[in-house]
Amino acid sequence: MNKSIKIILTCISTVFLANCSQVLQKVDLEINTEDNSGQENFSVIEKTLTINEARKQKNAPYARALLKNGRGEDSKPVSEQLALLSEFPKSETPTDYKVGIGDTITFSRLVENKHSPKDMASKWPRQTSTSNYKLGIGDTLALTLIKKIKSEASMVPAGEFGDKLVITTQPSVDKTINSTGRIGSDGSILLLEVGRLEASGKTLNELRSEVRNILIRNGLSPRFQMEISEFKSQKIYLTINSSSKVIFLDDQIMSIRDILTSANVGFQPDTITHIKLQRNGEEYPISLRDIYSENAPELNVRSGDHIFVQDHFTRIVATSSIVDHRGNVVFEGVGEIKAAGRSLDDLRNEIKNLTQDIHNSQIKFQIQITNFFSQNALLSIEGQPGKVIAITDSPTTLANVLLENGLSVDGKNIVQINLLRDDKSYTFTLDSLLDITKPKVYLQSRDRIVVKLLQYKENKVFILGGVSPQIFKINPSKRETLADVLFTSGGALSASSAKRSEVYLLRGSNPVVAYHLDAQSPTRLIVADAMELRPNDILYVAEQPIMSFNRTLATILPLRILLRDIKDENIP
Repeated sequence: MNKSIKIILTCISTVFLANCSQVLQKVDLEINTEDNSGQENFSVIEKTLTINEARKQKNAPYARALLKNGRGEDSKPVSEQLALLSEFPKSETPTDYKVGIGDTITFSRLVENKHSPKDMASKWPRQTSTSNYKLGIGDTLALTLIKKIKSEASMVPAGEFGDKLVITTQPSVDKTINSTGRIGSDGSILLLEVGRLEASGKTLNELRSEVRNILIRNGLSPRFQMEISEFKSQKIYLTINSSSKVIFLDDQIMSIRDILTSANVGFQPDTITHIKLQRNGEEYPISLRDIYSENAPELNVRSGDHIFVQDHFTRIVATSSIVDHRGNVVFEGVGEIKAAGRSLDDLRNEIKNLTQDIHNSQIKFQIQITNFFSQNALLSIEGQPGKVIAITDSPTTLANVLLENGLSVDGKNIVQINLLRDDKSYTFTLDSLLDITKPKVYLQSRDRIVVKLLQYKENKVFILGGVSPQIFKINPSKRETLADVLFTSGGALSASSAKRSEVYLLRGSNPVVAYHLDAQSPTRLIVADAMELRPNDILYVAEQPIMSFNRTLATILPLRILLRDIKDENIP
């Protein structure tokens, strides 16, 4: 019996030591001083979690922290309240842009049309009767002649094997003869079956009569056709604003209006067009409006005419000049003037005085800066390469610059802006910069803008009790609720050991408020969804009693089997 007791005690000791093996390990902890403070005791107040209480807690503000990228002190978290503090530079009215070295100034001068239709009275040439086209040197004629060809008699056998011959004749046939000829420098032309003819100065009908007579004299049929295939002898000259061309006349009557229309000469805005006709050493100025008027006489062109077309425009002549290292610019018709350090209004007044003295009249002009080079600001946005922002004569707000570079307000981070101006630093957020009640910040030369994106620090919620201890991360921008921890897949209530009626959310310190939620009813999801989580919340889910008993039983069961074996003397 003593042996059995020893065995039992040995087994019990074994089970105990197996469950407490970590305790039995020897640990040497050297403590030099004694801590007399002891453990803190917290008072706990239990409250039933209702929908009204959940909404009240949701609306209650809480401190949120943000993370800063950097080294040393710059890497420490900063409170949201501190990050939202804003200091703006003194409100300033935008001043006129001062021209600097490297800027490009464009001088535009209006060249007005000094002419008008009244400046020139139209002079028309004397009207002459229209005559038929006279052939001349260079014209080409095409002659088509029909000539009858007589057949000759021929001897053929009378039969296939006969010895007699029979004389046969074929009927006469018509043959078409085509020929072309160009009127040479001597005024004559050579044509087949006709010979050489004097053609220059004759009409086509006159030459046709001569050809007809020649054919008859030669015993040929006067069946022919003759036309002018190429007109080269009669021509006029057309000059449009210094560009000239030759126009050959044919046997059709053409007016000066036809010539101008075919050359696309027409009315243009801000343009006055003058026409001048040279004929036989005389000049005839004619207004384009008069030519196209209803009462204008029909003016037909003649060989040798020269028509001049001159457009008088109202145009703008622009020249650009870069401000040199001395601060000067040079413009045509103005000369060299000092530009650096001056406004456009100052330059405009000086140019006005200079041009009036030179031209004895007031010219119309405009000056503008077409390339801004001398003044700029530096923009540095976290995560992006630095950018140079040119300062122009159009006042630009810092808010517009930041928005144009992709910055915006969202709930995930705070856009913090640091402005260094005149050796003084100003810090503010994009939210406050976009506030219409705040003063506008205009970009100035030599400004240095550094933009940082402060992200909200993730916080933790601790889950304890009848579930495996967990840490649930919450993000202030997502605003997670108690329902996200309890009812989602893998949540606190997904464990079989969790007691749904005993769910406690612990918040605060001394006293600690324990919000009790009975999650047995699915309708309690509404309450849980209204209760937002806060940093360092503790979620405690009680354990089912049966689960504690089962774990004890699981430990005792091997011991009962061992006792049974000892009783049955199965163990030696």
